[in-house]
Amino acid sequence: MSQTRQEPNRKVRDVYEALGDLLAEGDDAFVERGPALLQEAIQDPEFFEGVETEHAPPGEYTRAKVIGDEGRHVVRYMEWPPEYSLMPHEHHGRPCFEVLVEGQLLLANMEAERVGDDAFEMNLVGTDTTAPGEAAVIDPRECEIHAVYSPVRSRSLHVYPDDSYYGVGYVPKEETEGDVYTRERFLLKED
Repeated sequence: MSQTRQEPNRKVRDVYEALGDLLAEGDDAFVERGPALLQEAIQDPEFFEGVETEHAPPGEYTRAKVIGDEGRHVVRYMEWPPEYSLMPHEHHGRPCFEVLVEGQLLLANMEAERVGDDAFEMNLVGTDTTAPGEAAVIDPRECEIHAVYSPVRSRSLHVYPDDSYYGVGYVPKEETEGDVYTRERFLLKED
């Protein structure tokens, strides 16, 4: 059984096209001016007409495509359950950003230090805590690897410059002592 996806409302489409214009200028313009564009857009309640994501069960997050034309950037609406941690990961050398809609998210920026064959230690570079209406940016010029923690049920809009169904994560190595990770490709949930 196939579902028919509802066409995004005009407010969403306008923001999407404006984000595309920024991407046409380059990744720098996308991360430097894109978050403010989305922050302003979500102040209008009409932006959320038809914009939904599923309820996140314990131990899982949800991600629903709001808009994303074939071969272009994508906006996803995500829900994070309370006390959820998403492993350290990266987005293929590309930037992304999120704007928190409700709740609270902690973004931990990290660097991977190679300590052996496919073995890495994660060094914390800094953290950002976002409150509703605030944005967090992943800019690979500064730091690409990040982890996400949601202390309470939270919802956020994430914008990626391309629509990929896999990520690169850092998973704890079980046969080692201490905080040693291996780098693995993993599939994301399709929507």
